[in-house]
Amino acid sequence: MCIFGYTEDGENVKVIRGICPGEIVLPRGDTTFGWDPCFKPDGHNQTFAEMDGSVKNSISHRGRALQQLKDFFDSQK
Repeated sequence: MCIFGYTEDGENVKVIRGICPGEIVLPRGDTTFGWDPCFKPDGHNQTFAEMDGSVKNSISHRGRALQQLKDFFDSQK
């Protein structure tokens, strides 16, 4: 889970949660970034470390939270 908080006035906070369900597996793939080698998202056969970066970013908890934050900003225009 990745959580972002945004406020313009210091009082009203918009909280955004990005969630990527999955499971912990034996490490596979590149071991240079955190727990990516041992996290396999639901619906995928590869760990984050084995995935192409664009796929990982589109389904990761951070990617989902950032997309929601972008959508929020776009809705404020």
